[in-house]
Parts: sequence; C-alpha cells; structure tokens
Amino acid sequence: MLDMPTARVFLPLLAPCRYKGAYGGRGSGKSHFFGDCVVEEHLRTPGQRTVCIREVQKSMERSSRQLIVDKIGQYGLHASFEVQDRMIRTPGDGIIIFQGMQSHTADSIKSLEGFDRAWVEEAQSLSAHSWRLLRPTLRKAGSEIWASWNPTSAQDPVDAFFRGAGADRADLVAVRAGWADNPWFGAGALDAERLADARARPEEYAHVWEGEYRSRSQAQVFAGQVEVRAFETPEGIRPYYGVD
Repeated sequence: MLDMPTARVFLPLLAPCRYKGAYGGRGSGKSHFFGDCVVEEHLRTPGQRTVCIREVQKSMERSSRQLIVDKIGQYGLHASFEVQDRMIRTPGDGIIIFQGMQSHTADSIKSLEGFDRAWVEEAQSLSAHSWRLLRPTLRKAGSEIWASWNPTSAQDPVDAFFRGAGADRADLVAVRAGWADNPWFGAGALDAERLADARARPEEYAHVWEGEYRSRSQAQVFAGQVEVRAFETPEGIRPYYGVD
C-alpha cells in the first residue's frame, strides 16, 4: 500500500462518502490529493474503474492523465499500471479513462454506469446539464463522485451543490483548501508568483489564490479599460443606446 502523505485539510475526504469536494485557490494541492487517491484506490481494490472528467476535453493533454501518470512514476508503480494513449490499465483488469462531459448524451453516458468513481477536475466549468447527467449515472453500490474546483460563482452548478442549499446531506463532504493549508507549498517559484499577483493584481488575488468567488469587475471584458464622465450632448446629436 502507498505511503501517501496527506495534508490535514483533506483528512475528512479519506472516509468513504458518495460526494467528495475540495475547493479553493491555486497551490492548495487539491488535484494532487485526488490524483494520489485515484492511484491508491486502484492498488487497494483491484478491478476498479475510474473516469476522470472535465466539461470540455479536446485532447489527452487537457485531461488529468499526465498528473496520474506522474503519480505512478512518483511511487514507482510502473509494474502495476499500464499507461496507454487513451486510458490506464490498472491491477485486476481495472481502468482509468478520461472524458469530456460536453460530448456525452443521455444515451452515451450510460457506459459509465458500472464505474466506481468519477473525478471532476475544474468542476466550476461543469454545466448544469452535465451535472444532471453524471450524478444518477454512477449508480454502482459504493460509487463516489469527486469534484475539485476554484470557485467562480455561487451559481455554478457544482459549487451550489456542494456549498448551497442541501449541502448538509449526510452523503456529502466538502473542504476548502488554500495555499496556506499545503505543507509542501514552500517558498519557491509558486510562492513568488503568488506574491507578485498580490502586488500587481490585487483585484484578482482573492479569487486566484484564496479561492474567493470571482468579483463582478473581474468578469467584465473591459474591466479597468473604461471610465465614466459627465458630458453634455452636442447640439444636433441624437444619442443611441445599445446592449450586447
């Protein structure tokens, strides 16, 4: 079994639970935690099946595949895992696959019915339609749905599910994790990026690094590029209003 170091903030996610969520800013180790867990679960229980999901996945490079491959190498497990182009074969004829939810229909997603877990990375981008398709599809006894995300809006479907009304259900656990909760964050290049953002882009810092919702001003296309001034309409000029 792996000797998998786990940050204290993620300990509530180690026990079996139908829905597990980890949200917060950059550098928190959310993806590394779930990547470790995927590899460990396939070692612990041979024959399991995991699907790693994003809303849109145009290539394997845009998936969680490389992170899991790196974990296999980190723990010296190449003899137990067979890394292929589009999937990873695991002990006991198990598999780890990588898919985009946007390409699924109500019929095609039925292929995931017998999977043991789904890990949704960048879950803030998952559409309401995709979330509605995924949840009832994984119906195998003991199956779990994991989600990791940097919050954008309280209205995002996954964020509302894990943090909004009804989030006190007994089969759900979610933790907020930040760079300060990561014991391996250190004072290297990533921390230099964090400090640079704090100085130069304070309006983005809270969202990117502290896991706060994206502010309205950050979401505006011309944020910081326009100014409002009082003016008098020149004679003979008729003003027009437009909305896009």
